[in-house]
Amino acid sequence: MSLLPNKLGRYLARQILFGLLVAGAIVATIIILVDFVEQSRAIGTRIEISAFELLTLTMMRAPLLLEETLPFIFLFGVLFALFRLNRRSELVVMRASGYSAWRIVTPAVMIALVFGLLAATLLNPLGSALNAEFEARRDQLTEIETDTPRAEQIWLRETTSDGFIVISAGQLEENVRELLHPVFHFYVTSENGTPDLDRRVSADLARLAAGFWTLENAVELSPGAEPLEIGEVSLPTSIDRQSLFERIRSPRGVSFWDLPGLIASAEASGLAVERFELRWQGLLTLPLTLIAASLIAAAATLRLYRLGGAAAFALTGGAAGFLVYFVQEVLHTLGENGTLPPITAAWAAPMITTLLALAYIASTEDG
Repeated sequence: MSLLPNKLGRYLARQILFGLLVAGAIVATIIILVDFVEQSRAIGTRIEISAFELLTLTMMRAPLLLEETLPFIFLFGVLFALFRLNRRSELVVMRASGYSAWRIVTPAVMIALVFGLLAATLLNPLGSALNAEFEARRDQLTEIETDTPRAEQIWLRETTSDGFIVISAGQLEENVRELLHPVFHFYVTSENGTPDLDRRVSADLARLAAGFWTLENAVELSPGAEPLEIGEVSLPTSIDRQSLFERIRSPRGVSFWDLPGLIASAEASGLAVERFELRWQGLLTLPLTLIAASLIAAAATLRLYRLGGAAAFALTGGAAGFLVYFVQEVLHTLGENGTLPPITAAWAAPMITTLLALAYIASTEDG
């Protein structure tokens, strides 16, 4: 059985798509204008650059920014479409002819599901790629040196067959895959399960390549023994470049298709992956988030216009959408801090919102 079996269902779908087109055009225009001004302030005040080049940089960022505003596009797009139908009394005619509220919201839900899947699997990779191109172009224009060392303390942890290795380093050079002044602490697990320090290897530099750390000017120190200079030495490792440099990458810049591999390699290296798991779960829940926004809009516009108060209900629906966004941001912050599991932080708000909206529509429809 088709989900949109008749002309009326297809008519509703066309009206909702038109509402989404209007909302998307308005939001996209605002995004481009605001980001154009931001790039003019951040780049245009530092170098001579044409308006066309600034617009090109802005358009590179637009897909990723548009992805982040999709819930609002669906909220206001469905609100606009259904409110127009309500004001023209078309919803009255539909309901009088036996068309239930569930059949009215079905096109919005199906469109939200399809757009959510496309946004996660197509728009997000496109946005991530263009955002990386934007950052490279911006750095080139402003002559930012990207090969300078990362002046921050680096900590890595790697599991071995008889224990684990803790690696600390003073600096990290991204493009040449090097740790400066690293110290490798080798721990073995005793019979009672407690870790014991077996030895420590320090070096001037450690270079990552093909499953090995190559150490230069290495010195080995074991408990109760004199330091032993071992010069250049290679140590096997399961850490790869992707997991090593995940700490300096923003989760927003990682494609939907690359996130699972990044998370797996980072976990194997003992790195914190909460931010990337949260981003992955957030993309997985994007279809449900768009469905929740559509249901909020539908719930706020099903009150018949002739009964009065329809505009106030629509405004309340818009306010409810912003409230859900605020709650979701709070949950995401808790997820990034490790207070909540990433799955809970990503799925709680859209799932609860969807259930509440469905409950309200059911009470309106069935009493």
